[in-house]
Amino acid sequence: MPVVEFLASHHDRTNFDCGKESLNRYLREVARQNADRNLGVTHVVVPEKGAATVMGYFTLVTRVIESEVVPEKRLPRGSIGVILLGRLAVSTLYQNQGLGKRMLLRAMAETELVSRRIGIYALVLDALDEQARAWYLGLNFGLMPVADDPNRLYVPVNFIQQLNLGNLTAEL
Repeated sequence: MPVVEFLASHHDRTNFDCGKESLNRYLREVARQNADRNLGVTHVVVPEKGAATVMGYFTLVTRVIESEVVPEKRLPRGSIGVILLGRLAVSTLYQNQGLGKRMLLRAMAETELVSRRIGIYALVLDALDEQARAWYLGLNFGLMPVADDPNRLYVPVNFIQQLNLGNLTAEL
C-alpha cells in the first residue's frame, strides 16, 4: 500500500511525469528549495516506506484570502487564514487509479488537523485548467468556487470535519 512521506533527497524527482510540464518542473526544480526555506511542504506518495519512486505529490502552504470572496455570510471582514493546496499531481503511470482523489482527501485531513491548532477557515486551491477544475468539482468533496475567480476553489474546514477523515493522516 502506498505511503506518504515528506519530500526528501532520496526521492526521484527527475523521472516524475504527470503530463503537465509546469507540475513536473515544480517537483524537479522548486519543491525542495521551498521546503528548505519553509515556503511550502511537499508530500510525496511512494509505493512503500523509503522508496525513491514518486507516484504523486501535493504541496501545502498557508495563505490568507479576503473574506469577501467567500459566500459565507458570517465571516468577519478582512483576511482569513487558509491552507493552499499549491500543487497536486499524479504520475502518468498511476493515473486513473484513484490516487489523486486519495491525495486530495489526505490534504483535506492535514488541513483539518492543522485547523485544531491555528486559525484556518478552509482549504483553497487554484485549478490549473478547465480539466482540473471539472475533476475537482466532480469529486463532490464540497469544493466551491470563490466569488471572484471560478478556478479558485475552496472547502471550509467545517465541511471537511463532516467527512470524518479520522486517521487518514496515518495512511493513504
